[in-house]
Parts: sequence; C-alpha cells; structure tokens
Amino acid sequence: MKAVEFRGAGSLALVERPDPVAGPGEVLVAPEAVGICATDVEILDGVMAYFRTGDASYPIVPGHEWIGTVLSMGTGVEGLKPGDTVVGDPSAGCGTCARCNAGRYHLCARRTETGIMRQDGAMATRMLALAVSTHLVARPVWDAGALIEPASVALNAARHAPCRASTVLVLGAGAIGLLAAQCARIEGAARVIVANASRADRLEIAKRLGADDTLVLPRDAAQAALALREIAGEDGIDVVLLCTGAVAALDVAVAVTRPGGTIVVVGLFGEARVPVDLDTVVTNDLQLVGVNGSPHLWTDTIGAVTEGALVLEPLVSHRFPLARAAEAIELARRAPIGTLKVLVTPQREEV
Repeated sequence: MKAVEFRGAGSLALVERPDPVAGPGEVLVAPEAVGICATDVEILDGVMAYFRTGDASYPIVPGHEWIGTVLSMGTGVEGLKPGDTVVGDPSAGCGTCARCNAGRYHLCARRTETGIMRQDGAMATRMLALAVSTHLVARPVWDAGALIEPASVALNAARHAPCRASTVLVLGAGAIGLLAAQCARIEGAARVIVANASRADRLEIAKRLGADDTLVLPRDAAQAALALREIAGEDGIDVVLLCTGAVAALDVAVAVTRPGGTIVVVGLFGEARVPVDLDTVVTNDLQLVGVNGSPHLWTDTIGAVTEGALVLEPLVSHRFPLARAAEAIELARRAPIGTLKVLVTPQREEV
C-alpha cells in the first residue's frame, strides 16, 4: 500500500508499507476521499497542540476526514460487510475510564485520534479503522462524504449553544464555518449571519447555503464589531460560533455578543496563549465554551446529510490523487481565491 507520512515538522513523504490486515474489532477500508483541514496543516508544521504538548508524535499518516469502502472485517465486527460505504469518528477511548463511562470518550487520556494521535489516518490506499468508530452511510454521498466528519464537529458546536430562535453569528467561512451555519439553522436559529475577514467568494457560498446575511469584516476589530452590530440590530447577537483561529476574530466575538450570550470556540489557534478580554466576558455574563470532536453525533449528522438538510458538495473545490498530496496540502495552506475544501482521493491515480 501507499501512504503519506508526516515524519516531523515540515517533513512529508509518500511511502510504501505492507498491506494491513484487520484484527479483532478492526475494519480494513479503502479510503475513497480524504479532506484536508487546518489541523493537518498544523500537524505538518509542528504547531498543532497535541504535538506541542507531546501527547502525539511523528511519524503519522494524516487524514481524519474520510469516506471509504469496507474491504474486510476482523473478528467481532458486526453490522458491516465488504462493499459498504463508511465514515469514521476520529476519536476512540479506552472504554473503561471514568470519562469513557460518562460518554466522554473523546476526552479519554488514552484515546486514539485517527490521523492525529496514536492511530494512522486515511491518506493511504488502505487503512485500519476501529469498528466502534466506523459508521455506515446507507445512501451514497460520493466523495464529498469525507466532510461528514467536520460536519459532525459543526453540529457539536451548534448544539453547545442555545441556537433555537436566536440570532447566530458564524465567524469564519471555511468549511467548518459554512457547515456550522447550516447546523445552526438545523438547530432552529431564527437568523444566521456569516462573516469573515477577506473571502467574499466563500460568503457567496454561504448565501447559497441559506445564510440570511454575510459580511466581509473590516480589518480593524472595533470597526468590525460596529459593522456587525449594525447588521444585527437592537436585539444583538445571541450566539457566536467562532470557526476560525484568528485572534482578532476572538476579540470581535467578545465585543459583539449580547450580555448573557454564548460564544462557542471550535477553531484552533495554533498558539500556546491567546489574549482574551475576560473583563468583558465577566461583566457581560458571557458563556465562553470550547468544543472538541463530535461524540454521539454521527447518526444525526449522517441523517442530516442523507436527508439533504446538510449540504456538502458545494464546499469541495479541488481533488488530488495521493501522489500529489503535498501539492494538495500546500494549496489548502495558501487557500487562494476559489479554494475551499481540498480532497485527496487515494484510489484514483489522476483526478
């Protein structure tokens, strides 16, 4: 099999490995499509939090956003058969600790995270997936189904806030932001505003996907906050879903959220410390919530996708074969106009 390895900060190689064999509780999968996200770029750059803290290490095969075809199963695996289309939750806990027993397996100290921590990912012609984390997609969604993983994270963010009947601001119009805007609507938001610092092309997609208002933010945080208040009107912004790792966006989120409102942080900043105006958080009685992963939300997310409530295909802008993975990652890093979600398609020699 062929695989992409991240070997250290700034080091990537396309390598040959022995074909894996599914063991007990494992599923052998042929990945059809793998999404590249900011986390993958941060891992390659050596700035992703787990690699900075030593919780994760190199080498690692990246790829935590994926859709693939089941090839075979190990003993003890039920409910799947060869030829099934599947996606996978990156997180798998030990199953015995207090966090796992409380249903918070994604925070287990001994967990694996596919393509990130202690479990190789999908940027390969073959991968082993844990059956407990593998989910059947009964209705074909094609390669855009790789976005079911970030969609589940977006749904988790939306469910961490009181979206129903609220005005929800999504800061950041990357894939997570555009998915979070849709999820806010699914969760009953009365009004959805999507804003980012520079990308009018992505805001056009947000409009097509149902955003009520969009805004290219002024670079100055105070001016950006003023522009958002004008759009929101006197009732203000109830919920901010912060889907970008830009420090300035955090400043804007704190400034524009109405007293008693909620800020959900889903973007990673790639820095050890980020300044926060905690005085405003306290005096305005704001809820500042961080979310990680998408525990117990995969059935709901897959259902929303297959029913058409959550749309993925418009977010895919580029597809690359495995041999051009380095080029794909660099494109995702630079993200020029017209670039949104970049996919690697391991089973195709050319795209």
